[in-house]
Amino acid sequence: MYHSISTNQFEDQITITKKKFIEQLNYYKEKGYNTINFTDIENGTIPPKALLITFDDGFLDNYQEAFPLLKEYGFKAVCFLVLGKLGKNMDWAGKYVVKERKLMTIQQIKSCGPHIQFAYHTYKHDNYEQLSLEEIKKDLELCTSVVQENNLSLFPALSYTYGGYYRKKGKEQKAFFSLLKKYGINYAFRVGNRIALFPFRNSMTINRMDIRGYEDMNVFKKRIKWGRIKLM
Repeated sequence: MYHSISTNQFEDQITITKKKFIEQLNYYKEKGYNTINFTDIENGTIPPKALLITFDDGFLDNYQEAFPLLKEYGFKAVCFLVLGKLGKNMDWAGKYVVKERKLMTIQQIKSCGPHIQFAYHTYKHDNYEQLSLEEIKKDLELCTSVVQENNLSLFPALSYTYGGYYRKKGKEQKAFFSLLKKYGINYAFRVGNRIALFPFRNSMTINRMDIRGYEDMNVFKKRIKWGRIKLM
């Protein structure tokens, strides 16, 4: 799970330098990882050492920096979009918010071709864990409107903002998952920091590994092999 790529050496938990990102792409290539997207998952065509590279939010630097590199390496990736903020600056709450950081425009999204597949990351980056089912329904309706009005091709998958979803098992969680499925969401991603095995145990709580910009390559390699939990 990536977010933003910097070209000015700035890095933090959600921002990785372009230089370090290239190092990681080289590592994926050297170790024989096979990048996949949701179409591969849906078709069940999962190769050995399958790797799903994801980006949350849809920042402009994903288009300017990540997209050309993915093309160069012949890699696939998935980008989860904050649909109510396309072409605007990020403005949601959080420790790592950089107000001048802009998101991709609709035209840029449409020009990414087969290398980046797009999916949902809520309408305005609200935490679903903190919303009522009625509020989540409204959010999904707004997302659907943006997709339809702009003729966007999005895969029916969702990345939970802040990793937030109805975690407690029971009626509310069942109703939450049912609501997502009603709006066509077939897969939903948390953070989890564990390696996700296919077929997924629960397609609505798929684990991902967050790649933190300030961690060095040795830590990165261990994360990719074992997940974050093994290092505790």
